[in-house]
Amino acid sequence: MINVSRKSKSITIEAPASIANLGPGFDILAMAIDGFKDKVQITIKPGSNKISIKVENSDIPENENNVAYGVIKEAIRRYELHGLDFYVRIVKGVPVAYGLGSSGATAAATAYGVTLLTGLDLRPQDMVKLAGAGEAVVAGAPHYDNVSASLLGGVVLIDPTTLKVYKISPMIKFWIAIVLPNIPRKDRKTQLMRSILPREIELHTHIKQSANIAKIIYALQFGDLETLGEAISSDYIIEPHRARLIPGYWELKKIALENGALGFNIAGAGPATFSIYKDKHDAQRVGRKLLKYLSSIGISASLFITRVSSSGVRIVGENT
Repeated sequence: MINVSRKSKSITIEAPASIANLGPGFDILAMAIDGFKDKVQITIKPGSNKISIKVENSDIPENENNVAYGVIKEAIRRYELHGLDFYVRIVKGVPVAYGLGSSGATAAATAYGVTLLTGLDLRPQDMVKLAGAGEAVVAGAPHYDNVSASLLGGVVLIDPTTLKVYKISPMIKFWIAIVLPNIPRKDRKTQLMRSILPREIELHTHIKQSANIAKIIYALQFGDLETLGEAISSDYIIEPHRARLIPGYWELKKIALENGALGFNIAGAGPATFSIYKDKHDAQRVGRKLLKYLSSIGISASLFITRVSSSGVRIVGENT
């Protein structure tokens, strides 16, 4: 059992959005991105393990149907955090159900905040496990890519066996154009997008996929932006299935790559897409072409230009 001070304490944590998979790296690669952030304020008081989750400026579920609830419930169970009540206020800044790690950002911020407030001395991989338990609330099962990127920032590689996280410091900088199509949320839930994936693949497909994951690591470490884009664009397992649920996906990819994008793929579970560029002007120019195409097929969308966020979770307010 953890010995926690019997007085009220509060902390506010900010966590960035993220893009998981990066093409071929399903569930093992992710990168934090600048711009979109969630803020999570956690207050603990002496009590009987009551958990109250409230959400501002979003219609996502509160209380037991929120990822923050899953994180705290797991922390109480795993670390015997008895005799405390938890009050959480979430201010959503990451777009919900677009594949930008919205639930992961909340889960990461909650795991980090609970760790600090209760004095838990957790390794990064233990915080990843805690945050992943929250992801199970919305995804149906724990997964750790988005939460790892939101916790640590930068580009991360996750060992799915040990949950050890390797942070990669890219030797190159690039711009990212994210297109968010306005389609019904019921058609873009993470659980749905995971349910359509194959359970088995051919050996030759595994070999090709592995080669592209290796190319991403190589390109980031050696500053080869062209190879990075080529590898990000090449996914033989996940993309063909999820693309069917994203209107106009293959035409979007064609337009992007023919007009200057170095790489293009689905952002996480989608339906947002992301593409990478050498400079900001190209990202904006091609992004506008993608919006124009979506408009031509009757779909409104928004464009967001960003870069990799080098930082992950951070404290933005504290009251002890």
